[in-house]
Amino acid sequence: MTELSLAERFPHGLGGVRIHAVGAGGHGISAALRLARERGALVSGCDAADSPMARALASQGVPMAIGHDAGHADDADLVVVSPAVTFLQPDLPELVVAHARGVPVLKWQALLGYLMTGSIGVSVAGVHGKGSTTALLGSLAIAGGLDPTVEVGETVIEWASNVRLGHGRYFINEADEFDYNFLHYHPRVIVLTAVEYDHPEFFASYEAIRDAFVQFLRGMDLSPHVEDVPPPTLVLNADSPGCADVLAQRGDFPGRVRRFGLSGAPADVRAVDLTIAADTSFTLVMDGESLGRVTLRTPGRHYVANALAAAAGAHALGVPRAALVPALGAFQGLHRRFELVEDGDVTFVDDYAHHPSAIAVTLATARLRFRGRRLVALFQPTLYTRLHRFLQRYAESFDAADEVVIVETQPSREVDTGLVHGNDLVRAIQQRPPFAGRAGSVHYGGTFAETAALLRTLRRPGDVVLVMGSGPVNDVIAQARQG
Repeated sequence: MTELSLAERFPHGLGGVRIHAVGAGGHGISAALRLARERGALVSGCDAADSPMARALASQGVPMAIGHDAGHADDADLVVVSPAVTFLQPDLPELVVAHARGVPVLKWQALLGYLMTGSIGVSVAGVHGKGSTTALLGSLAIAGGLDPTVEVGETVIEWASNVRLGHGRYFINEADEFDYNFLHYHPRVIVLTAVEYDHPEFFASYEAIRDAFVQFLRGMDLSPHVEDVPPPTLVLNADSPGCADVLAQRGDFPGRVRRFGLSGAPADVRAVDLTIAADTSFTLVMDGESLGRVTLRTPGRHYVANALAAAAGAHALGVPRAALVPALGAFQGLHRRFELVEDGDVTFVDDYAHHPSAIAVTLATARLRFRGRRLVALFQPTLYTRLHRFLQRYAESFDAADEVVIVETQPSREVDTGLVHGNDLVRAIQQRPPFAGRAGSVHYGGTFAETAALLRTLRRPGDVVLVMGSGPVNDVIAQARQG
């Protein structure tokens, strides 16, 4: 069943429909549940462990259970799951009873696709930067008076939530490529931030992940133009060879293409006079017109690219150019995106970076932002397959660090088969030329508690500790702080 057959099953909407969510504490699924509840659905959830998102749902009146039981889904009309649940535990009791009763069991992305029906869909996709770009685009659309609904995979600081409920015609969402999740969305506008090889546990090659993005583009809303609705529009990164490859593989695209970029590649929206130091600032140029100087609250060249993507996307939706520069400068950011936590004479940087490219650019940003200070890079790998496949690239990504600490791998949707261990990454980093003669600067931290204890022995006044990873590795910060 897909979002299309959901429309057939629930043709009159979700009012009174009982939805139970397995793995409800995840970032994306919790947003979909909040939106479904706003549409009148009777929502409940369960998860294997407590989490901030699970607590947020409970505080909003959603019945939440810790642990699994067949009774959770007894009266459900629909069961939604996170893809990680079906990969790891396809025989959970809630799923078994739902299948036995003929109740559809769907990924939450199918529910979100159904919820987007009737709106003008705007999806932000790409291997890097899609969460930040989605939130930025949502904020620009708000500033432009569009009052959009926005779904993001992380908490947006100014909304104190991962979802923003609007009353306008636009529905902006973060579109994830893993397991072809984004094929449940059929947006009118796509913002494509970057395409390169990722998710080796699912995609066998770069060509496989590229072709997934091509398929996503082919599923866009290409219906004839109507008044006050933007034409089918693709906004893509002119600096990403993968984005260009996706468009080329798509063939003759019948809609409008807008490009953004920082390099010399032709682009409709670009940054000039870029400064990345204590502050990150640039002049925003659109179609050759200088719109003004932007100073971002979240630093880094990669975040400038996110801002350009959001500006290009917002303009495609009709946001006035005059609104772009003030709104970009006012945006407070997302949690875990170069988020600073001060601890006396040490600064922790909490960041979601988990791909080798993202780690390298996060370290480069820290070098510019914190000149002359010692950088301690702490990283938790996620997924054994990814660590194994990208081991050498991971090792190279830490070249700019002074000290490196590797935390035990987060299994996520995999089971440890002994394929690779964090110590393998430690040894690979120690063999890099920047660590010649100082192999003792690369450490295996172990568990969060063990890593926090190690940090307390390593820390020096003035240190900047970058805590990176897509899992809950930022728990180490609270455990390692002195105050």
